[in-house]
Amino acid sequence: MSRKGPLIFLILALVLAGAAAWGAHQWLRVQSAGEGAKKLNLAPVVVASRVLPAGQQLTAKDLAVQAWPVSALPPGRFGQSKQVMGRVLKGPMVKGEVVLAGKLAPEGAAGGLSAVVPPGSRAMTVKVDEVIGVGGFVQPGDRVDVLVTLAGGSFRNDPVSRTVLEDINVLTVGEKIQRDDQGRGRTNKVKVVTLQLKPGQAERLALASNEGRVVLALRNQTDREPSQGGGVSLSALVPLSIPKLSAQAAEPQKPQGTVVEVLKGVKLSRQIL
Repeated sequence: MSRKGPLIFLILALVLAGAAAWGAHQWLRVQSAGEGAKKLNLAPVVVASRVLPAGQQLTAKDLAVQAWPVSALPPGRFGQSKQVMGRVLKGPMVKGEVVLAGKLAPEGAAGGLSAVVPPGSRAMTVKVDEVIGVGGFVQPGDRVDVLVTLAGGSFRNDPVSRTVLEDINVLTVGEKIQRDDQGRGRTNKVKVVTLQLKPGQAERLALASNEGRVVLALRNQTDREPSQGGGVSLSALVPLSIPKLSAQAAEPQKPQGTVVEVLKGVKLSRQIL
C-alpha cells in the first residue's frame, strides 16, 4: 500500500494538469472567437484620400475606403467609391474625413465654385495682400468683416475708414498672376479671397473695392454680434490742433502783497511783504 500512494498522487496530478490545460485551451478558443467576431463586425466607409478644396469634382484618386465598426457608422456615409464618383464637394475636406451626403452638391452639379454658392447668394473675389489678408491666416470657412479706407475725392484731406460688411463667409483663398496694363512686364502673385455675399452686399463690396482700399478683419467663429464701430476719420484719429492755454494761465502771475525796493550800494532788489 505504501508503494501505491505516490503512484496515485502522480496520476491525480496528471489528471488535474490535463484538466487545467483543457480549460485554458477552451478559454483561449472562446476569446479568439470573440475577437474574430468583432473583427468581422465591420463595414466599408468612403473617406477623402487627400486634402480637397470646395467645388472639387470627386475622382478615384480623391477617395479611399476604410473599415469602420458597424456601431460607429455615421449617418449619410457611402460604402463604395463609385457611389460618389463625379459628385461635387460643397466645402473643403481633410485627409481621412468621411464623405457624407450632406457635404455633396446635388447630383448633376458641375465642378467649380458655382456648386459651392448657396441659392440666393453670390461669390465675389477681392484682392488683398499678406498684411491686409490678416497675415495669411484667413482660410475657407472663416468669418470676416470687410472694412474700406477712402482717401480720395471728398475724403482727400480727411481720409476715413469704416466697416461696410459684417460676418461674411470665406469661400476660397488663393493666388492669381497680375500683369501690367499691356499684359507685359514682371508678373506678381497677389492674394485673392472669395466671399459669399447677398446681392446687396456684393454691390457694397464692388463700390468699396473700386473707391478705396479693402481690409479684412478676422472674426471668432462663434461671434455673430454686430459691430459697434461707427467709422473713424483721420482728423478724429490724430487731432492736429494743440489745446490753447487759458487767458489766466497765459498771463504772467502778478506778485501779491506790498513790494518794497531795497538799495544796497549799487544793487537794487525787491521784496514782497
